[in-house]
Amino acid sequence: MANTLIFGGSGKVARHITRLLAAEGHNVYSIIRKPEQQDDVKSLGGKPILQSIEDSSVDDMVKTIKETKPSTIIWAAGAGGGSPDRTKAVDNEGAIRSMDATAKAGLTKRYIIISAVDVRDRENKPEPEWYNDGDRDRSNKVWNAIGPYMSAKLTADTSLVTQNSRRGLEYTIVRPGGLSQDPATGKVAAGKVHLNNMIPREDVAAFVVEVLKNDGTKGLAIDVVGGETPIRDAVAEVVRGKVDTFEGRY
Repeated sequence: MANTLIFGGSGKVARHITRLLAAEGHNVYSIIRKPEQQDDVKSLGGKPILQSIEDSSVDDMVKTIKETKPSTIIWAAGAGGGSPDRTKAVDNEGAIRSMDATAKAGLTKRYIIISAVDVRDRENKPEPEWYNDGDRDRSNKVWNAIGPYMSAKLTADTSLVTQNSRRGLEYTIVRPGGLSQDPATGKVAAGKVHLNNMIPREDVAAFVVEVLKNDGTKGLAIDVVGGETPIRDAVAEVVRGKVDTFEGRY
């Protein structure tokens, strides 16, 4: 039976991941920060761990990793784009500490981080060549609205990629588009996508679970939005094409 450790287990996508993995027989350890979230995690089949990501050092995270012995670590935490200070503390600094902790613990190399579509160095790198006017408009609106969140994600994702010769992780960056509360469709568009298509959170969770199962996703950053391709097929197509949407954008 596989053990999976989720940082940020109280988030909506993380809850769906917990439910899906638990249903497949995983031991899902879910790091949450509020005691009142414990019953919800348990109801989904997860095992809650009370721990503040903001207050945890690398060694604190290493201790949790060693206690849970995960075969996969999933970073699903996020400050929600509200307070810039808290966004930096969680989405940037907390994420990077979790990468260092995964490497230092030495129990697993498999690390999946949930980021966001269009996270990129917009000032110094060219825009994706498949973008159209609608994508440019959406990009400008999102960066103007939640720039600190996108910048924090960029810093964390860049660290994951550029520092991996030191860490040696088998990482995947999952980059969903705008999230909706709509019911799951089981279908997505992945790889070189357009930004205006929303995606149900439950489909993002199912996509992450499929990424976990497909070793060919290691080392890739994958954009995913709502679409018409069954999730397993969409992941397989990205793997066949080795499509990495972060490469050359940081």
